[in-house]
Amino acid sequence: MQADLICVGNELLTGLIENSNAGFLSRRLWAAGIEVRETAVVADDGEAIRSALNRALEHSEIIIFTGGLGPTEDDLTREAIASALGLSLNLDQKWLEKIEHFFNMRGIKMPENNRKQALIMEGASLLENRAGTAPGSILKWEGRLLVLLPGPPNELKPMFDDLVLPALKDFNRGSLSRLKTLKCCGIGESSLENKIKSLENWDLPPISYVARGYEVHLQLKGRGSAAEAAEAIEKGESKLRGLLGDCIYGSDDDTLAGKVAELLGEKGLTLALAESCSGGLLSSMITDIPGSSQFYRGGMVAYSGEAKTGSLGLARSLLEKEGQVSEPVAMAMAEAARANFKSDLAVGVTGIAGPDGGTAQKPVGLVYIALAGRCDCYCKKFNLGGGRLAVKERTVQMALDMIRREILNNYGQ
Repeated sequence: MQADLICVGNELLTGLIENSNAGFLSRRLWAAGIEVRETAVVADDGEAIRSALNRALEHSEIIIFTGGLGPTEDDLTREAIASALGLSLNLDQKWLEKIEHFFNMRGIKMPENNRKQALIMEGASLLENRAGTAPGSILKWEGRLLVLLPGPPNELKPMFDDLVLPALKDFNRGSLSRLKTLKCCGIGESSLENKIKSLENWDLPPISYVARGYEVHLQLKGRGSAAEAAEAIEKGESKLRGLLGDCIYGSDDDTLAGKVAELLGEKGLTLALAESCSGGLLSSMITDIPGSSQFYRGGMVAYSGEAKTGSLGLARSLLEKEGQVSEPVAMAMAEAARANFKSDLAVGVTGIAGPDGGTAQKPVGLVYIALAGRCDCYCKKFNLGGGRLAVKERTVQMALDMIRREILNNYGQ
């Protein structure tokens, strides 16, 4: 069974608002066994909405609209759909009273144009909005299921999870689609594909490759009955894990920072950081993990040379001889952080994030990441691209992967 998503709003087309609803709904639908065929973004225009609806009706059993349910003249979703299907719009008196109560509680007289938010298509069921005045609705029409949801994510998400998902699961009695995402790091997209192509007789789920900075995500799609889809994904995952080993760090909702935190907690290890070009982003990622105070001893953003010598305690002669962006400095930063914070592991990061500051010998994107641990201190050199933010983000991903692999390789017992 397939679904089409139609997101309505001029603000989505101009970029004023990011279309986060599409990603949320896609993840929820795939998790429920419903394949998303297409996502469309259309303007607040009656003809555009009707055209998108007619196209979706040709291909999918489920059509979900977001946005365009507000009180203003450009909120046209319900009117356009009712017109396209030849249905009337009827006033829901109970919901009108709720809207009036909403305004009365705030000491405001309800504007007349809010009445349109109590209009529901003929034959549709109202979906209560607990966070706003725009209700959703759900309609069975000629073997199709149409769902109208408000645009604000804080209104859409609970409405979909609490009211729409149960209806979709009841409606979807046919073939299921399952999605499993395996998350890899430390290997490029093309190398990963070549490895997977080396597998003989790959007759299991189709794979999509999604590059995400330093990571590559593999999405496996299984179809058929619930048992068939689950079995296909299980067999595919088993083959890939056997082939790729520790290149796979997690799956689905796992994050690299979360996996590192999990390993640190399991092994009873502590961590400290000394950052320069990453500007504290690595520390921020670590401390975003609940319970990180159990293993994270502390960190320092030693951005300037003075901070590296004064606060971190590096020798000035080292910086003068090697330069702030160098392997010896990164290693000294890691060792200083480990000693200062008395941690089991420590990372030192230095580099040139750009867009300025590079030279022919040390170009923008040059990054050194050092890790000091039980056995020794070692450093890796990277040459990154993609702009200042991309350099910082990829530096953090690579540092996290170095920590992960250090724990797996040297702290197994």
